[in-house]
Amino acid sequence: MLQQGLEFYGAGEFSRAFLTWSEVLELDPGNEEALDYLRDADRRAKPRGGALDGVRRSLVDEARSLLRSENAEAALELLVNAGTKGRLDFEAMIELLRAFMFAEYQAEFGGLSRVPQLVAGAETELRGRNLPANAGFMLSMIDGQMSIGDLLSVSGMDRFEAMRTISRMFGAGILEWSQ
Repeated sequence: MLQQGLEFYGAGEFSRAFLTWSEVLELDPGNEEALDYLRDADRRAKPRGGALDGVRRSLVDEARSLLRSENAEAALELLVNAGTKGRLDFEAMIELLRAFMFAEYQAEFGGLSRVPQLVAGAETELRGRNLPANAGFMLSMIDGQMSIGDLLSVSGMDRFEAMRTISRMFGAGILEWSQ
């Protein structure tokens, strides 16, 4: 797939190259070669002409600034909500952020073999909360026996979104580590 992405890139089919390398990252989130190709594609992507491109460029610059200040979550939200689907510079930056954040979540968790469980008494408290659908779905699978890696595999969710959801639930005090 990496070679196929290079062939697309060499033929000027940048979006197909980008999507191919993104698929590699979906299968192997830490693949350094795919990350390098996406970084290179991001550096080479040059917005062309018009005032809108200046706005787009400033959004990417703002996202980079947020990332430098260690706020990857805000950088990702800025780019995802910018409404520039199909722009190579935005898509590359989004995929790089997702890969970076996935690695950060994995480091935060201490790997994918750890087993999350609901905090004691959380079931009662959760009944009053309006959780996003993906959080409710993920919670329905957390049984105190299944590892994060297994949850990612069986959930059918995008691996990054599943990790992000689990991280947010830990941050909200809904989950803890099983003993």
